[in-house]
Amino acid sequence: MSMARFTCLLLLLVLSGCMLPTGKLASPDFLKETTARGQALKIAEISVKTGNIAAAIDVYQKILEKDPTDTDTLYKLGALYLQAGAAIEAIEIFERLEQETPEDSKVLMGLGRANLFLYRPAIAALYFEKSIDLDADHVAALSGFGISSDMAGRHAMARSLYLQALLLTPKDIGLKNNFALSFLMEGDYETAITHLNEIAFGDDATAVIRQNLAMAYGLKGDREAASRISGLDLDPATVENNLRYYELLRRIDDKDSIRRLLLGPRTPYAPQLEEVS
Repeated sequence: MSMARFTCLLLLLVLSGCMLPTGKLASPDFLKETTARGQALKIAEISVKTGNIAAAIDVYQKILEKDPTDTDTLYKLGALYLQAGAAIEAIEIFERLEQETPEDSKVLMGLGRANLFLYRPAIAALYFEKSIDLDADHVAALSGFGISSDMAGRHAMARSLYLQALLLTPKDIGLKNNFALSFLMEGDYETAITHLNEIAFGDDATAVIRQNLAMAYGLKGDREAASRISGLDLDPATVENNLRYYELLRRIDDKDSIRRLLLGPRTPYAPQLEEVS
C-alpha cells in the first residue's frame, strides 16, 4: 500500500462480456478498429505501469470518443481518475456506469471510495452498504464502511466492521491497522499503541504502520517513543516536523476537528487508514 489517501490503492476489476459467433466474417473496418483499440489499451496499460497516469487517461478518453458505451474502458478511466486523485471526475464516470448496472458491486465500490476521498462519509457509507447487501462477505466493502464510520465518529461501529472483515481474512494487516487507528481517532491512544505494536515490526509490517504507531505515541505525549519509532523510516528533519505536528494536535480539544485534520486532505503527518482491495 502506498502512502496515498486511505492508501487508495485501487485494483478495480473491469466489466467483461462475450459475444456469440454469428457465422459471418468480420468486416475489414471492424478488424481495423478492434486492432487499433487493442493497441491503444496496451499503450494505456504500459503508461499506467510506468506511472504516466495522464497519458493513460488520454488514451481511454480517445477510445470513449469513438464508443461512449464501452463500459470496460469507462471503468478503467474511473479507476485511473481516482488513482490520480480526481475524485469528482471518477464519480461522474462511476455514476454513468451505475445507471447501466445499478447492482454492480465494483461500481458501487468505486463510488464509495471516491466519496471517501472527498470526505463524504455519509454518502460513501450508502454505497458500501449496498455492496454488503449484495455480498455480506465483501471484505473491501466492510473495510470501506468501517472507514466511513470512523470518519463520521462512529468508532465502535467501525471496529465491529473491521472485526467482521477480519473473521473472513484474519491475517489482513491493513484491517488490523484500521482497527488500531479507530482507537486513536477516539482518543484512546494507549489501546491504539497496544494494537499497533502487535503489527508494526513483523515481516509484513510497513513504514506506514510504524508511522501510525509513532503518531499514537506522539498524541499520547510520549515524545521520546514517537521520535524513536518515527526515526526508523524518516530523516531527522521530517521526524522533528512530525513531532511538532503531534504537539499541535494535542492542544486541540475538539475530537471532530482532530478527526478532520487526520482524515481530511492528506498531510505528510496524518495516519494512514488502509483500504482493502
